[in-house]
Amino acid sequence: SGTGRQHGMSTAPAGYVPVARLSALDPAIPHGVELADGRRLCLVRDGDAVYAVDDQCTHRDFALSGGDVVAPCILECPWHGARFDVRTGAPLGGPGLDPLGTHAVHVDGDLLLVGPRLTDGPPT
Repeated sequence: SGTGRQHGMSTAPAGYVPVARLSALDPAIPHGVELADGRRLCLVRDGDAVYAVDDQCTHRDFALSGGDVVAPCILECPWHGARFDVRTGAPLGGPGLDPLGTHAVHVDGDLLLVGPRLTDGPPT
């Protein structure tokens, strides 16, 4: 064992967990992941940037990862058409009036890691 960065090892900040490979994320398709603690997140790629939001529409408890990216950074729920800005979690229209919870994202090469919650969604 040595010190310093070794090939294949993450340099992510404390509290971040690996969730996906950047190369596996299609910018046109939301990607759902489940963390070890059971929380479900929806990842949306926009170029080299990736955003992580709670994978639960604020209108009803439906997975947003089954929806569509209808414009850059705009996620639409597949059930009733609620739309959200994944950069901020802000609701943009439809029946989902509360914001989504957002989470910090760190990209280390091709490894995508998710960290602490940045903004809160509705109370659970």
